[in-house]
Amino acid sequence: MGIIYVLIGALCFAISNAYWKKVTATIPYQIGMFYRGIFATIIFSILYFGFRQADFFKYWVVRDIAMDKEFILSIALSVFNIFGLVFFLQGIQKAPVSVVVPVSSLKIFTIITAVFIMGELWYNNYLIAFILSTLGLFLLYFKRAEVQQANTFKKGILYGIASSFFWGSSFALYKFPIAWWGPLGFSLIIESVAMLFGLVLVIKDGLMNQLTAYLKLIHIRAYLILGALLVIGGLAINMSYGYLPVVVINILIIGSQIISVLIGYFIYKERLSIQQWIGLALIIASFFVVAVVA
Repeated sequence: MGIIYVLIGALCFAISNAYWKKVTATIPYQIGMFYRGIFATIIFSILYFGFRQADFFKYWVVRDIAMDKEFILSIALSVFNIFGLVFFLQGIQKAPVSVVVPVSSLKIFTIITAVFIMGELWYNNYLIAFILSTLGLFLLYFKRAEVQQANTFKKGILYGIASSFFWGSSFALYKFPIAWWGPLGFSLIIESVAMLFGLVLVIKDGLMNQLTAYLKLIHIRAYLILGALLVIGGLAINMSYGYLPVVVINILIIGSQIISVLIGYFIYKERLSIQQWIGLALIIASFFVVAVVA
């Protein structure tokens, strides 16, 4: 069941990541973060306050959200995680996607946190799967022409590493707030923080006077799509923490990159090179290696 949850989450994140590139081409990422946060927070609030007593959601909420030590720690972890999104969005705006995406998707910080801080068991299969998935990622996205542009390549590496650090470390620690609040409770907390963080960025970068300009129907549709993908994908991934080790979850999440490439292949008719097909095969192989332990 945990693998199914991860695959659902990976599908949603794949579509979301591809869609973010389109959104940030016309909307400042700060405004996009803020409005996406509003729509996602509204949906999570409706689910949490309106339906948490229903039988379907009874395992999704552990206890009521309260202003205590766990709440403060959850807020801090949420802020830490959101820096990953900020660096990712800045990166895809200022550097090649072929560099930012694979580097930001590296799970080295997740593995370090899960194994050395949380004490998760480590198996040789995980190392093999990590190597296969990492090689696969770079084969999927590597473009010689973009790498040869030294300035943008360096930017892509830096943004990617920063995003990987904040995302990877915090994803490993999600196990704690999910245990405190349940998948739905923590989802509401983290997205409320993301909405407020987006507002802070809007104010900081002097974009308040542009907020109404990005509330046309075409923009609202984009925020709704991003918000819905986040709600479904976020809940699915949070649910998977109750079934699988953190390392396994985060290696499987790399599957979102496969889905992104296949979306381009089947929907946008983008041709794949032999290099990319090999990358796909390596990532798929990493799933089977992980499944031996999971």
